[in-house]
Amino acid sequence: MLYNWGVNRLLIKVPGFRSGKRWKSIIASVVYLSFFVVLLAIIIPTSPTLALDELKPTNRSSMSVTGRTSSDKLVYLLRNGQVVQLAKADSDGKFIFALNKLEDGNYAYTVEACDTDKRDKCTRQTTLLVIDLKPPLKPSVIIPQNLPDNSEQEVAIKGEAEPDAKIVANVAGNELAQVTVANNGGYEIKTKLNPGTNSIQIKAVDNVGNESEAVNSSVVFNPIKYKVKVIHVTDGDTIKVEGEKVIRYIGIDTPETVHPSKPVQCYGREASAKNKGLVEGKEVMLEKDVSELDKYGRQLRYVWIGNILVNEYLVREGYAQSSSYPPDVKYQDRFVEAQRLARQEAKGLWGEVCNSSMTPAPAAQQPSPTSSAPSNVGGVTSIQQPTATQPPVAQPTEAPQTVTEQPLAPGGFGSSYTCNCSKTCPQMSSCDEAQYQLNVCGCGARDADKDGTACDSDCQ
Repeated sequence: MLYNWGVNRLLIKVPGFRSGKRWKSIIASVVYLSFFVVLLAIIIPTSPTLALDELKPTNRSSMSVTGRTSSDKLVYLLRNGQVVQLAKADSDGKFIFALNKLEDGNYAYTVEACDTDKRDKCTRQTTLLVIDLKPPLKPSVIIPQNLPDNSEQEVAIKGEAEPDAKIVANVAGNELAQVTVANNGGYEIKTKLNPGTNSIQIKAVDNVGNESEAVNSSVVFNPIKYKVKVIHVTDGDTIKVEGEKVIRYIGIDTPETVHPSKPVQCYGREASAKNKGLVEGKEVMLEKDVSELDKYGRQLRYVWIGNILVNEYLVREGYAQSSSYPPDVKYQDRFVEAQRLARQEAKGLWGEVCNSSMTPAPAAQQPSPTSSAPSNVGGVTSIQQPTATQPPVAQPTEAPQTVTEQPLAPGGFGSSYTCNCSKTCPQMSSCDEAQYQLNVCGCGARDADKDGTACDSDCQ
């Protein structure tokens, strides 16, 4: 009670408390308390704020330590307790310490932001600087020995490198997507190869950007099937593809249109136009058989558009005849069957339009004596002339005992030869004639061993 009486006697002498009113006393208390706090801040200063920017591992020998503190404060950089640099924050509180000629290793630094140059009232913060100047080890590379037979299939290149590093691979001038080396040090990159020689370069890059020594290698890829773009159609069975390579269709022969010593043959232009419509300017799949080149230096290939074998299609629609030569006979049976059907249906080369001497279609396919209806063959309209009813003519499978010689129309396809299955191999003017007698005339005796080559003893 005596204490309260003394305090009250004191307070009534202080402005704001003299009235004795409670609300005035509260206001006065707040004012006096605020004044007291400000006075303490002036008399007893607080430590500056401090915030350091993040330092990431680097492969550079020069680096900077940066951050923010109170404006215009002194900032010290210490290592192992010793001041190595002094800086002053700018008006925004920013500061920077530049470090040069650093070697590979880890560096622990302490930053102090102090209120005065006496290093009192300081705020401290420690940071770790990692300098990595060592490149990763040279990776190992394993290229598979058994390559795919199709250029659309991927090849898996494997090897070992520094864990967590990135593998950068360049194949045939194309940089592949990077892969991360597993914790066990293994990696695998999948890529497609181009036909021919593929240069391969592989290197490892660690997480700070150091690059290993590159591994350089090459692999020769000769796929059976590969995609390529057709840039020009020469004729019905010859095209030019990207890379200025000339492709000759395997197993077929179309009438000549550009031969230097032969006239344009019947249905030659139609065959060229059909081939152009099928493949020119398009991406096709080429397939190799056994032989790489013909005697003219042209690449021998089967040509695919999707699931369509163009070689077979041209035979089936009457634009070409089957003409297979060993050892390239993979699809010979298909071509022979396609030709049989084309002849049976009198399509293209086997129709009236060429007036050829090739074995005519069965009589069931011929128009009746009173009919004269136009037909469209490969885009060419012809008029079927009435003929007398005749029994079907069978295509010979073995050499007949009588001559079946029928001259071809001038300029017709294969007009250099006539069908004569009684001729022996020594009587043939050339191997081309022997093959003509086998493929066109059906003279099976010209191929005694059934390997697709006529007159083996003379034409091997």
